[in-house]
Amino acid sequence: MVKKFGGVTALDEVTLEVGQGEYVALVGPNGSGKTTLINVVAGLVKPDTGRVHLEGRDITHLPPHKRARLGIARSYQLPQLFPDSTVYQNALIAASSAAPLHRRPDEEKVREVLESFGLWEVRHKRVAELSEGHRKLLDIALAFFQTPKIFLLDEPTSSVSTAEKYKVMDVVYENLRRVKAAALFVEHDLDIVRSYAHRVVQMENGRIVGEYKPGEI
Repeated sequence: MVKKFGGVTALDEVTLEVGQGEYVALVGPNGSGKTTLINVVAGLVKPDTGRVHLEGRDITHLPPHKRARLGIARSYQLPQLFPDSTVYQNALIAASSAAPLHRRPDEEKVREVLESFGLWEVRHKRVAELSEGHRKLLDIALAFFQTPKIFLLDEPTSSVSTAEKYKVMDVVYENLRRVKAAALFVEHDLDIVRSYAHRVVQMENGRIVGEYKPGEI
């Protein structure tokens, strides 16, 4: 696929396939097209040419919320949360968004999701009071109210302390395995890439310039 922003080619004839349950890391310098690729898959950016498919279905023209219901989940480098609300209140909002119209959010599901991400004990804390690791986990956990088939993660360990980053990734990948979801994640920390990726895709200047096994980088 191709995506241009004015005179800048952000994606230049990019083709990438992610298998069921596969964890693919996107690496490369800033401005190489990694986040643009994730945004195209999520539906936040439309490609100029090319197609996006999910399990053989062409979803190129579907908006982000419809892609989310089909199983494409997205987290951000900066968590998208309500900082003055509690962890539990943020989870209720996500559960309400995933519930059918006019139906109350499933409070048992809220507890299940928060427990699976190790957040139940801090459910009454305001988001602003959480560590960066807990904020990252909550941002990712909220997408699990609609079971993901592929999770798009943009620098999941950025701003997370060294002591927390492996704990965060362990919890995230335990939950991905639980629902048999794939992952496409942008990451600059090569230790994290080596520990969690099945395949590493290198990008430069909007192109894929190499694919490697984690031990080869």
